Amino acid sequence: MNDEKIYKISLITTIIGLVGIMLLSGYVNPETVTINQIDKSKIDNQVELDATVLSVTQTRTNTQIIKLGDKTGTINLVIFSSVDFKTKLSNNQHVRVIAKVTQYNNDLELILEESKNLNIS
Repeated sequence: MNDEKIYKISLITTIIGLVGIMLLSGYVNPETVTINQIDKSKIDNQVELDATVLSVTQTRTNTQIIKLGDKTGTINLVIFSSVDFKTKLSNNQHVRVIAKVTQYNNDLELILEESKNLNIS
């Protein structure tokens, strides 16, 4: 085969692959878990969680630390000031959150990356 033919085949294959990824990306959902199922194997992955707000703390830098709980445990949800989150949360509210699992000071926590990923129910 000549170089031009290989180039065309590579280009067409790449375009088909990218289109396929874009079409299928809408069908990929984060795993729905309970708090006790969040472990180190989930670090850097997004999870979906139904929980109750146990406490809300705001730092000097306007970062919010929300302690969430369900029947299996508790975990902190961190909302950095760079996330445009205007909703005021209060204790005992039930929330559904999609967040990224991270580790800070040897403790697992959740990071809210987009405000649309936290819904009060």
